[in-house]
Amino acid sequence: MSAFLETHGHIPTNGDGGAFGYGVLTDEGLDAVVVSTTHAGVQDSEEQTDADDPVWHNHFVTLAQDSDNCGDDLKVESITFESPGQVDIRDNNADLTKLPASFSGTDALSGDDLTIEPGTNVDDVVSFKLAPQFSDDDELEAVCVTDLQSAENIVFDNNNGNSDGNSNNDGGSSSNDDDAANQGIGQSQSTDQ
Repeated sequence: MSAFLETHGHIPTNGDGGAFGYGVLTDEGLDAVVVSTTHAGVQDSEEQTDADDPVWHNHFVTLAQDSDNCGDDLKVESITFESPGQVDIRDNNADLTKLPASFSGTDALSGDDLTIEPGTNVDDVVSFKLAPQFSDDDELEAVCVTDLQSAENIVFDNNNGNSDGNSNNDGGSSSNDDDAANQGIGQSQSTDQ
């Protein structure tokens, strides 16, 4: 699976935008989400040199409710330490390529073996912010996913010339067996997001 995301503003690559990213939701729902993200403060990827490295990287994640730490927002339940596929950020474009339908690696939160299988049936593309929650002892208690916003427009293309434009993203896209999703994020991506 591949995804090409076009935003309405420059995507920061030096950490100036804070902790945020983009997600591809498939018909597996919250049990298997593909994300590309940038953040400093937590080293959760093999792509980062240390906790302060905001390099863009991919994860496969599972999300869950955690009202104690995240209120009404979701939290990251499990997350691959390894970075499946590739992500390339250029100006206002994010290009996610070579995303496997299934990935096995290590859970960055627990250190346990982890397999996440998002498949390739894309349902939605979103932007989000991250809000890590720490204890009084500076131990990471939860990473909350906030400000989820669906893409303004999603176009599926199965490389056979067939496509389905869904200009208002009302869930009416017709081809969920496609292996590529090109989409436009409909909200501004300012340097504070």
